[in-house]
Amino acid sequence: MKYPSYAIIICLFLFSCQDDEDTNNFGLPASLVRFSATEASSVEGSGFQQVRVSLDHPQEGKTLVNFAVEGNFALADAQQSGDVRFITPSPLVIEAGETEAFIEFELLEDLEFEVEPETITFTLNDILEGNARLSTIASERIYRHTIQENEYELSLEWDQSEAASSNVELVVELPNNALLISDSPEGFEKVILNNVDENASYLVTVWYYQGEAPVNYELFYRKAGSKALFLKEGSFQTGEANREFSLTNGDGTRHYKMIRSGTDLLLIER
Repeated sequence: MKYPSYAIIICLFLFSCQDDEDTNNFGLPASLVRFSATEASSVEGSGFQQVRVSLDHPQEGKTLVNFAVEGNFALADAQQSGDVRFITPSPLVIEAGETEAFIEFELLEDLEFEVEPETITFTLNDILEGNARLSTIASERIYRHTIQENEYELSLEWDQSEAASSNVELVVELPNNALLISDSPEGFEKVILNNVDENASYLVTVWYYQGEAPVNYELFYRKAGSKALFLKEGSFQTGEANREFSLTNGDGTRHYKMIRSGTDLLLIER
């Protein structure tokens, strides 16, 4: 059977379209866009981080990937105050001939005590330009980065019912001789310690500043994102109150050497 020449032309056209389907006329099949890893973690203040977005094979043109960022972190301001500074804007550009590009951000040090662990979530939303498509696997379109906090809250609680007119303070001397003196939120004293060095010792002083009655006290600590843990207890007797504070030999004080072992704080009486 013979076919008219126009029928052959139509068949060739249809075959060509089918062969070129999903290629954006580059002669290459559409590439798959996804995160190379779906989760990671870094210590607060650890600096520059990279999240790899990959193509399963290169393309002849640029690929523009729109992404969104969410999380319970504080965005850094112009003075670099905050938890995270983002470097790579959306959309992410994967250059022609490349199979990867990186979303970059910086983890900054802060002095805030975070009760809840902080996370950053990146989500690949859509392809704005290029011969590519997002992975159909939901987890490959989402990347979560957990910030490992390094703050400790050292808190002092004391029996105010038996010594309503008393005043007790908490002081921590850092290895560089700087002093941290407690503040008084919600009826107890606390000091926030940042990035406690596992190889250094700290001098902790509980100071019976004012009062005319015995005072029992307890020391607790907690790492950011964790519950409070009991650390030490002690007692001041009548007449030990002293307004004159001295780290080394002041009357009416209790001195401890504090060290960090793993994520635990230990107090040793001095």
